[in-house]
Amino acid sequence: MASSLSTKQFLGSPSSDFGSLQRSDLRNLSSPTLHFSNLRSHPKKLEIQAVGSTFGTYFRVSTYGESHGGGVGCIIDGCPPRVPLSEADMQVDLDRRRPGQSRITTPRKETDTCEIYSGVAEGMTTGSPIMVKVPNTDQRGHDYSEMSISYRPSHADAAYDFKYGVRSVQGGGRSSARETIGRVAAGAVAKKILKLFSGTEILAYVSQVHKVILPEDLVDHESLSLDEVTPPTQPPFP
Repeated sequence: MASSLSTKQFLGSPSSDFGSLQRSDLRNLSSPTLHFSNLRSHPKKLEIQAVGSTFGTYFRVSTYGESHGGGVGCIIDGCPPRVPLSEADMQVDLDRRRPGQSRITTPRKETDTCEIYSGVAEGMTTGSPIMVKVPNTDQRGHDYSEMSISYRPSHADAAYDFKYGVRSVQGGGRSSARETIGRVAAGAVAKKILKLFSGTEILAYVSQVHKVILPEDLVDHESLSLDEVTPPTQPPFP
């Protein structure tokens, strides 16, 4: 029986005597459409090496954008609804990190004006993802053309290239400090949530730069307010 079946074409319709076939008989069928295998397929673990840009569990923040692209910003997911929120709430902190305000920061001139594109209606959060964007207005990617043939000294693009096999020549791309704009904007929202739901207020200031130290008796931490740690608006440093 087995020898006669080995030369027959299997057409897929079982005959009356098909039930008497053994598994070893079926292995001898010559049809290319019939295959048997004892190997069981095991799903392979997918491993992708990519840059992480999302932080948090319940309050999740994804930052996006490059230093010399169209803009930078963030998407905030997990913000509760009915929280009063506007661009002005974020702009206070964005103005504090804005470049070009002193000799010890980059001279790049950016207004860092933020815009809310979603997640807020009539001044209140809706509970849906909040998208915030800050356009780049002083991007000059051509200034970095020579970096296409050599790595920028003391910057992250060399390590980025070694790890991912690609890099952004223009200003370091995601490795630029402008990536922190999204974190600052999201932090402003988080501060507002903490103050609204638990009465917690977070204030920060620089107390020392190298050997320049702020005397401790000048700061009363019991009465310290946001107005005292927020510098007045000033034009970019010449």
